[in-house]
Formats: sequence, structure tokens, C-alpha cells
Amino acid sequence: MKRSLFLRQGLALTALVSLFSLASCKDQAATPAPGGENPAPVAKAPEGGGSFDAPRKADGKLAVTLITNNSADFWTAAEKGLEAAKAELKDCDVSRMTPAGSSPTHADQKRTFEDAVAKATDGIAVTPIDGKEFASVIDEAIDKKIPVICFDSDSETSKRLAYLGTNNYEAGKAAGEAALKLLPGGGKFVAFVGNMSAQNAIDRYKGFQDATKGKIEMLQEPFQDQADPLKAQRNVQDAITKYGDKINGFLGIWAYDGPAILNAVESAKLLGKVKIITFDGAPETLAGLQAKKVDAAVIQKPYEFGRLSAKLLYLINRKGVKAAIEELKPELEKAGMKVDGNKIDTGVTTVTPENVGPFVENMKKLGLKST
Repeated sequence: MKRSLFLRQGLALTALVSLFSLASCKDQAATPAPGGENPAPVAKAPEGGGSFDAPRKADGKLAVTLITNNSADFWTAAEKGLEAAKAELKDCDVSRMTPAGSSPTHADQKRTFEDAVAKATDGIAVTPIDGKEFASVIDEAIDKKIPVICFDSDSETSKRLAYLGTNNYEAGKAAGEAALKLLPGGGKFVAFVGNMSAQNAIDRYKGFQDATKGKIEMLQEPFQDQADPLKAQRNVQDAITKYGDKINGFLGIWAYDGPAILNAVESAKLLGKVKIITFDGAPETLAGLQAKKVDAAVIQKPYEFGRLSAKLLYLINRKGVKAAIEELKPELEKAGMKVDGNKIDTGVTTVTPENVGPFVENMKKLGLKST
């Protein structure tokens, strides 16, 4: 009897403790976080590489594609780099695709990208016209197991595996430092660009502003020309008409903006009265530097954009993204480039009338007329 009574009491106590524990857990789960709402689960951001850390295609033929944002002469140097990569890499075809039209839009580039995906390419390097808008396009390709990297202009919110190109903020600062050397007392500038939605344009302009803060005033937001060189020149003419002798300097943010500024300034008989600072080395810009009509050009390395983009995509297929970057790292660092995780800064050179001669000679050795 006693044993039976103790057994019944023990079971009752165990049940009571279990019920209390369940009620306690339920109460804890229902307890709201400060502010009166249950905390939402925190999504973990995708890490660079993901399923591409292992080889995707360890052997056999590969085909990779480089997609530019327009057909400007700037990209002829990148094509030369692609040709060099094709000669260097085994069993790898490389090609360039350009969005249709003289002034391609995000939609035009998206169609070009989708065409590349449909061809079952083994990798795409793209310079997005609009980095934020292009993120979902890149992500769809990544989800289909197609390696995608960005070059020249990034899409940081996408799942792209790497960015290769200029640190555009630092390049903008270099342009600003050149402006301050030319106008140590400060001045007033107008800027010109294809699309301010492009991340490279945003970063360059911000770098220029930060480097010249308190010294150089921008008379307005950059004129945009949608990658149309003729509109770019009209924009410069409109700025001269609008601001006249208030302007001390012009900033060209994209490659063809330098020649557009030079032509309009020369037509307005303002050479020598204003400073011209631009990005990239279009043939007209280089001739302007040699003739002391252009004051400074911050020049990137589009040849390396092409060559290294193809090489990186090749190695991602053969070895995975992390191993690919590690293999490239000694070559990159030897060339003075910086590697930070999955970002590769290819660097820039500030070219002036004083150092343009040797710079052009080095270009000729690579078979380049522009850069």
C-alpha cells in the first residue's frame, strides 16, 4: 500500500513538474521583445563564393563572356586584354558582348546578359549600367550555377563572386587632388557623366567631392548624357552658356567626356582659361595632354579588366572562387594591385602633360591606342 501510494505521488509530482516546465517554455516563447513585438529572425547574408568554392568544370572546353555597358572606344583596350587571355589560357574561348543601341539602358544590358546566359556560358564578367537594378539579374545567373563577376563598376548588393577593377572612390580622390594642384586656391567646377546610376560614377564623384571639400564648389549635379558622346558635347556647351566665366574647371567622369569637354572648350575659345580634368585615356584626351590642352587624366587599366576578368572566370571554373583569387594574388600584387577578400583593385595612373610621353610609349608596347 505505502509503495503504491508513494508511486502514485511520485508520478503526480513528475507530471506537475512537466506541466510547469511546458507552461514556462510557452510563456518564454510568448514573451515579447522590448518594444512589444517578437524579434524577427535575422537572415544571414550570403558569403562570397558560396557553392562556387569547389571546381565547377575541372577540365574540358570553357567559354566566358565579357559584357560592357556601351560601345565606347574605351573598351577596345579591354578587347585587347581578352585576346591576350585567350592566348594564355588553355581550352578557353573568350568573347565580348555589348548592349544594342548608341545609348544603352539597363533594360538593353539586361537583354544582352540574358542572351549570354541562354548560350550556356561558363562565366560572365559584367560592368552594370545600374548596379542596384542589376543585382537581381546577376543573382538569377548565380542561382543557375553560372559564375558572374563584376568589373569596372560593381553591383555590391548582388551575389557576384568578385569585383575586379578600379577603386572608384580612390580614383575620384586622385582627380580631386589633381584639381587642387592646378587650383590651390579653389574654384568652381561642372561635371559630366553617362549615368549617375552607375556605381563607378557615384564613387568617383563622391571621391572628387571629398578630396576637394571646402576648396572646389560644384555648380550643379553632374550633367548626364546616357553614354551619348554627341549629347555629352552639347551638355558642355549648355554648361558654358549657363555659367560662363563662373566656371574654373571641367570634370569628365566617363572616357568620352574628356574629348567632349575639350571640343566644346576649344570651340568656346576657353583653352587656358579653365582646367580640364578627366578619366581615362581616349586618343583625343591623350593628344590633348600632349598638346597641353588637357590638364590631367586619371587613367584606369581596361586592358587588365579584360585579361584578368577572363583569367579569373577560367580559374573559378577550374578551382573554385577562393582558390582562384589566391592563385592570382601573387601576379596581382607584383603589378601593384590590391586584393581585399573578393575585391581586386587594379589601380590608376594620373597622367599630366609632364608624364604623358612615357605613358603613351608603354601603351604602344601593348598595341593600344586608348585606355
